[in-house]
Order: sequence, then C-alpha cells, then structure tokens
Amino acid sequence: MPKTCIIGAGVTGLSTAWQLKKSGEDIVVIESHKEVGGAVQSIYDTGYLVEEGPNSIQLKSRQMEVFLNSIPGLREQIIDAQSDAKNRFIVRNKRPYPVPRGPLELLSTPLWSKLGCLRVLAELFKVKRSDKNEESVADFSRRRLGHEFYDYAINPLIGGIYAGNPEALSIRYAFPRLYALENEHGGLIRGSIAKLISTPKGSANKYSKRIISFKDGLSTLPKLIAKALGDSIYLGSKINSIESIKNKWSIKWDNQSELFDRIIVTVPAHALSKLPFKNNLKNKFSQFCGIDHPPLSVLTLGFKREHINHPLDGFGLLVPESEKRTILGVLFPSSIFKGRAPKGEVLLTVFIGGERNPEYATANTEKALATAIPEINSLLGVIGPPTFVHLKHWEKAIPQYKIGYGRYLKALNLIEENYPGIHILGNYRNGISLDDCLSSSMYFGTKISQ
Repeated sequence: MPKTCIIGAGVTGLSTAWQLKKSGEDIVVIESHKEVGGAVQSIYDTGYLVEEGPNSIQLKSRQMEVFLNSIPGLREQIIDAQSDAKNRFIVRNKRPYPVPRGPLELLSTPLWSKLGCLRVLAELFKVKRSDKNEESVADFSRRRLGHEFYDYAINPLIGGIYAGNPEALSIRYAFPRLYALENEHGGLIRGSIAKLISTPKGSANKYSKRIISFKDGLSTLPKLIAKALGDSIYLGSKINSIESIKNKWSIKWDNQSELFDRIIVTVPAHALSKLPFKNNLKNKFSQFCGIDHPPLSVLTLGFKREHINHPLDGFGLLVPESEKRTILGVLFPSSIFKGRAPKGEVLLTVFIGGERNPEYATANTEKALATAIPEINSLLGVIGPPTFVHLKHWEKAIPQYKIGYGRYLKALNLIEENYPGIHILGNYRNGISLDDCLSSSMYFGTKISQ
C-alpha cells in the first residue's frame, strides 16, 4: 500500500484520511493547530451549545450516510432537524415572512407580487442563453427569474450561503448545478422536471435528504474520526520542509522525517503559500492568495423564551441587501436541534459582515452587540437582554467563487499534473458546504485507493 501524508485536520482532511484508512492504507495526518476540525468548532458553555462555523450537514445521498455510520461511535450521536425547522424566513418591508412551501402559499405570500410569481413561472418558456461569456449569479437570476425574485430570494440566499456578493459570484462555479440545469436542459424548471422523471417513484436511487447534526455539536464528527485514526495524527505540529526526492515526497516536521508516496493538501486556500514547499512550487501556490475570503462575525445570543415575540418556528431568517440592514441573517439553532439552550431559553446566531458589509465584521463583542441587538429587536420583537453571548470572528471566512474563478481551478489541475503525488482538496475547489467537503473527500478517497 502507498504511504500518504495528509496536511490539515479539518473535516476534508480527516474524512479523506478515514476513507483511506478503511481501505487499509498507511496514512499520516499533520495539523498545525492543537485541535482538529478546522472551521468546525462546537462550544458548550453553561447549557448552551454554540457552533462557531457550519451549523448542520445536509445528507444528500445514501453513500454519505453509510460513510458517517462507518465512523466508530458517530451513528448514535446523529440527530435530525426538528419539524419546527421547516420554515425559512426572508425579510421584506422590515418584516420576516415565511418562504412559500407549496402552490397555495405561493399565491398568498407577501414576499413576492403576483406578477413576480408569474415571472418565475415564465422561466419555463425562456430560451437557453447563447452568449458563452461567464455570467454572475445576479445576472443569471434576473435573466431567468426576474428582478423581484432576485431581490427577495436569490440575493438573501447568497448572503446566507456565501456571505457574498451575487454581482461578483460566478453562476458556473458558485452554483454549478443551476448552471447545468440551463446548459443541459434549457432552463431551471425544465431541468428540475427532467431530473424528477429520470428518477421514478420508489427507485432505489432516490434518497430523502435529511438535515442533521450531533448531540454534542458538529465537532463530534472530526473528534470521532481523529479518535478512530489514533496515533496517525500529529497535532500542534510544524512542517519544516516538503521536498520531492526520487518520485517520493520528503516531509520534515517537528523532530521527524518520512518519505511519502503522495501528499494530500487540505489547508485553506489562503494558507497554501505558507507551506514550506521548495522554490518553484511554493511560488505556484502563492497565486491562491488572490481568492477572496471576506471577514465574518458569528454572534450567538441566548434569550429567555418569553422575551422574544416571534415564534421562531423555522430554520432562521435571511436579510435581502435591498432592506439596507447591517446583518446578513439570523439562525434559530434551538428551533433546529434539541439541546442547544437551557430549558425556557432560546439561542439565536447572528451573521455580521461578509462581502456586503465587511466594515461591520469585528472581533470586538461590544461592537458586534451594538450592530446586532437593534436589528433582532426590530425583526424578531426581542424585549429583554441576552442571557448568553458568544462571538467568533473569522478574519478570512468563506472562499468566493467569483467571475474568472476557473483560472484557480485550472491552476490546481496543472499543479497536480506537473507534480505527481500531490493532490489538493478543500472548500475552494469542490464546494463550500460541509456536505460538499464530505462528498469530495469520499469520492477522492475511494478513487485513489482503488
């Protein structure tokens, strides 16, 4: 079996390591921090369970469920989102309204006018775009779905997913599935119908998607993988050099030195240039510093339930840019999963900053509170002070798949082609969500171990 070194013990690195370990491969994982998980960090404090990074996993396939169940001790930790989490709210005219979940609700929603809804339905009859120039998410959405649906659906969604600017993000790279629906089927509605027809009712390939977390938070996932990997992981370690020697890779870290058949690099894009590769290869990695990562502050607040007028009967609310507010959105963690707050209290997570309002992102708790409290008071009817406050500031948060992003993907491919034995994985390559990271790790681990 080849010997593999995985650099980085975030979810991508650990999931890849576990996939290879299950195949019987010899692996080593090197991590500079003293804890595993990367951006996936769960904090338990006086009865509150806080997620500093991602808040949930969407199980999209049976293969992903099987993979998670293969991790010792994880299956009994899995919890599903509560039924209260089905609603999603979008703010319009200073009020949060639930996103329609069916045709009848669509006809009566205050979120979009009747004309706006008809404009969305008319997408079925729009012809495929012939211009091959790269298109932004904003331009794509307005062209196919109309201005109103863009303003009060797509725009806030981008703020919630990417903390990004839809005018700058590439539809081809940021949302490849939507891009493919038009490219392959001529439109979004036609493509969705085609996919439904291609998967007959009762088909073995059909999978009911689930939103899940774990009883002790999402960090349970990296912690249990790390436990299963045992002494294959080196935490708090400094890599001193990475060098190609006779078709192998020599890595020196701490007081150790080993030869590996391959290296799998899973550090963030902005950290690639900091790895101690020799000369020319180090220079090639420096270009990825050009990938934008806007700052984002994640402010988690506890409240007495009776101090919030809104029923909090949903996943959370998103704020459109046109509403001119200083926050991107609010999650309702205690409505989504059990055990997130003490009895009689609720938990809210407020997102501040991103590409829209980078000047409001801050590591200062008082400044974050000054931004968030007036907003949630207005939108949710908060009438009491917070009982709990926790702030996590990400100076470089989510990679932005902007217009022209293909040059970075091409550069990654060229490095792998020109330097055999190097593989690069991360949320800047195969999708930013936690389930994207898991899927790419599973696929890659299976592919190279065959």
